[in-house]
Amino acid sequence: MGLWASELKLEYSEYPLRLDLKQLTVVADTEAGPIPIFKMGSGENWVGYHLIVHFALHKWFVKKKRPVPCFLFIDQPSQIGFPADKDINEKIDSIKNEDREAVARMYRLALSVVQELNGDFQVILTDHADISEKWFQDCVVERWRGGKKLIPETWERSG
Repeated sequence: MGLWASELKLEYSEYPLRLDLKQLTVVADTEAGPIPIFKMGSGENWVGYHLIVHFALHKWFVKKKRPVPCFLFIDQPSQIGFPADKDINEKIDSIKNEDREAVARMYRLALSVVQELNGDFQVILTDHADISEKWFQDCVVERWRGGKKLIPETWERSG
């Protein structure tokens, strides 16, 4: 987790990190004492630490051949850096540079973990962010824009 936290440039990434199983939280063991995730500052840190703990757990599940579904579905991890008032058709290029870089780091990490596990793990991400780089565009399967939706309106709604 420490290596991935460093790649994401998260606060406290220079300290040993662990998952506290009793509290189900990420903790950085600093010289001043343990710092749990809820004291780690920004939304970028919270999202980043949640991502890396999920990736670490799934990597462990795959390596140990545990009977856990080998996929992770994440909705809008870029929300902390992608303002809600932006038009969904805008590219991530319209977002300020440091937020754009943080979002790209999250996506590069997800791709790296998937590649490292050689098809034994899948990450499904839904997001408004649309990074204009080949590695990202090669991963895009569908764009739900211009009236195209994950669940088509033609499907009958029940309830």
